[in-house]
Amino acid sequence: MTTRALAIRSLEERPDAAAVLAEWFIAEWPEYHRRRSLPDVATQFRLVSDVQQTLIAEIGDEVVGTVAVRGRWEAAPEFPSPWIGGLFVVPQYRDQGIGSALVEAALAEATAAGHAIVHMAVRVDPASYLSRGWQVVGTVFSGDESVTVLRFETGP
Repeated sequence: MTTRALAIRSLEERPDAAAVLAEWFIAEWPEYHRRRSLPDVATQFRLVSDVQQTLIAEIGDEVVGTVAVRGRWEAAPEFPSPWIGGLFVVPQYRDQGIGSALVEAALAEATAAGHAIVHMAVRVDPASYLSRGWQVVGTVFSGDESVTVLRFETGP
């Protein structure tokens, strides 16, 4: 991990970061955001309720990653519990544990909100998630892509 301290906090505490997140998402997933403007995507990050929370990872003053807890995912209505999604870490900060720390923080948010089950969709090999207690529960299509749906049980 990096030598500077990693801090994870709510986007509500740093609303100026929404524009940075929007730029990342438009660049990383252009097919999903192609019909949306930068201000529209940035506004999406600021929509927060008790079942949706956007978290950011910072090293010093630099925002280096993000994840969100969402109430549902329209591509998989058969899994109604909250979803962890929008996990993104700046390329030069990957493979340093930041993504894992963001997922753990998102799970903590969902647990604190009283949710016993959380889902997440991954486009990568789920092995690292399975070793952390996640279970494969299905496959869905997101656009033209097949993604693996994972479930985590946060409590009894």
